Amino acid sequence: MESKIWENALELLKYDSNINSITYDSILCKMSVAHCDKDVLVLAARDEYSLNLVKGQKLNKLVEDAIRAANDGKSCAVKFILEGDEKALNSSVISEKKAASQAKTEVVTPSGLNGEFTFANFVVGDCNRFAHASAVSVAAKPGQKQRNPFFLWGNSGLGKTHLMKAIGNAIIEQHPEKKVIYTTCEAFTNAFIACIQNKNYTEFRNKYRTVDVLLIDDIQFLIGKDSVQTEFFNTFEALIEAGKQIVITCDKAPANLTELNSRLTSRFQDGIMFDVQPPDFETRKAIFLSKLENESFNLSDEIIDYVCENVTTNIRQLNGAFNTISSYVTLANGELTLDDIRKIVDPLVSGNKKYLTPDIVINAVANYYDLTPDKLTSKLRSAEISTARNVAMFICRDYLELKYEKIGQLFGGRKHTTVMHGCDNVDEDPELKKQAEEIYKHIT
Repeated sequence: MESKIWENALELLKYDSNINSITYDSILCKMSVAHCDKDVLVLAARDEYSLNLVKGQKLNKLVEDAIRAANDGKSCAVKFILEGDEKALNSSVISEKKAASQAKTEVVTPSGLNGEFTFANFVVGDCNRFAHASAVSVAAKPGQKQRNPFFLWGNSGLGKTHLMKAIGNAIIEQHPEKKVIYTTCEAFTNAFIACIQNKNYTEFRNKYRTVDVLLIDDIQFLIGKDSVQTEFFNTFEALIEAGKQIVITCDKAPANLTELNSRLTSRFQDGIMFDVQPPDFETRKAIFLSKLENESFNLSDEIIDYVCENVTTNIRQLNGAFNTISSYVTLANGELTLDDIRKIVDPLVSGNKKYLTPDIVINAVANYYDLTPDKLTSKLRSAEISTARNVAMFICRDYLELKYEKIGQLFGGRKHTTVMHGCDNVDEDPELKKQAEEIYKHIT
């Protein structure tokens, strides 16, 4: 990777309408390059505040996109650390080098899939049990109306893409006559832009509208791209009309994609939707144990429990921790103590202060009241759903400090006066206010 890659990326970020001048000047421009090669770029933030504003946040993705663009479209891992944190630097480079090495051995088929992600190596837990069962059903009988489209949503790193690719691989195995294509929303967008430039719409549409199964990852990146939304809508309609299967992943529920064209979000809700939750301790431990078995080395129960109790954000972070630990195991000939593991793991999780988002609040409130998240953003007005919705809106107002208009948009396009009334109901009810505080404590 060229030495000026971050400098070039900064130039691109400077003109990104999603980034204000304060963030650009005081956060991004103050970052330095701690490590740079063709596999990984490590950026160092000057303080924890700056680190937490970028790492794992929306800004993280914007930086990654800018670096890819500045690097002629070539991808590399982008990691963020605190300036001077040598342990975090070494851990980041070691784990990403191992991941890059593994990725080079993968064989990608014309479908865009490889054999790595299957139902057999997907660890099932309470966080994903129903999504997994439905995914297996979709793979067995693709194109059934009641499961089309199949929409998976949740935060990054929870296994949505694994499930999606497992569906594709299972269909290829069980129905070899069917044409399957996996693509990211970004790749779909780039292909459409290329077809506009080349004025070759026929080739583009033949590729995406003649498949039996379309798997499209990270659909939220259609936001702000009106012409691509129109093209995807027409592709979606053509496939559904022909009885073809569509599988979509996203970081939000369809009802919360308020910046996306409503005719798309309404169709996303016409099939089946699943919220993939962060893995609980038991699921994290099962994943970690399966990796130990695959790598053929052992760690004490005390060490395994420590890792799985502290690496909690998502599966991707757990994978990174495992890759780092396995590298150290090799260097130390397997003789690692719990203190050694603490020194390895703690830098990986030190920046994981939980930053609340509306989706996290909606999920937590729905879980507390034993409802599905989509009910809170629906038009349903039963007493049970209205109470849960009011609590969620109250938390968004008091803890996320969102304005009434914004909360109304998040909760199905409600008027600000409706949101205000709902929040006041919680404010005036000691029991509901106590429940809201309990939920807030739980998610923080």
